[in-house]
Amino acid sequence: MDYPSGLVLDAILTAKVAFISTGGTMKMCSKGDKAFTLVEMKYKGEMLREEDGFDGEQQWEYTQASGKNEKDTLIITKATQTMKNDYTIDFDIDKEYKKASMKESGLYYVITFSDPLKKDLPKKTIIKIAKDTYYLREYTMSKGLGKITMTVTKVTKGCSDNWFKLDMNRYKNAVVVRK
Repeated sequence: MDYPSGLVLDAILTAKVAFISTGGTMKMCSKGDKAFTLVEMKYKGEMLREEDGFDGEQQWEYTQASGKNEKDTLIITKATQTMKNDYTIDFDIDKEYKKASMKESGLYYVITFSDPLKKDLPKKTIIKIAKDTYYLREYTMSKGLGKITMTVTKVTKGCSDNWFKLDMNRYKNAVVVRK
């Protein structure tokens, strides 16, 4: 589905890796080939924040420092003709796995992807799609000892172009790395 005015997903994140559990929120904005993602998670009383954006010409990743001796970082990568927007809401998960199965469960279609084509992909990915709107409602990745789940709480049509502009004033204290 393509929405010329853009699409915004608000979600709750939960992560369980080995013996560690944490949670937070996520906002994803997508409009054409432009995208912006904001993730905030709490871990051991610290707020961890990461922003990823793609404006069609450059991709950026901002990570807020989590320790006393660390600094905020902003990595900016110029787009190439072959660069793919990794942060868009539209994704090609069906091309990343050898096997897929679908079943109906209440209000959802549940699609399970397994047997990844690349070693760095999660061993299994499960997505839940609402039957009535065909919107993504849940996305779960399982890899090794961990599992990360994104549960969509709100879907909004339309978003401001301001989300897709790299505003250096937002990252004044960050160490900037250009690639």
